[in-house]
Amino acid sequence: MWVIMAVSIQLLSGPNVWPVADEGTFQDEAECQAALSEAVPRTLSEGMRLAWEGGELKFVCVKVRANGQVGN
Repeated sequence: MWVIMAVSIQLLSGPNVWPVADEGTFQDEAECQAALSEAVPRTLSEGMRLAWEGGELKFVCVKVRANGQVGN
């Protein structure tokens, strides 16, 4: 399963990462990337769109792993 995550880094407070829950989950990366390409920047608020255009906000597809799995 894959999800879209929003990522920003604040100088003093550190990273902010949150799932883009409105888009749901996806069975594979290609499906996630297609939804990401379709949704961004169309669905962003004005402030988020400006942050995205300025490179201060990124959206990425991330594979969800089962609870308890440990990766390298």
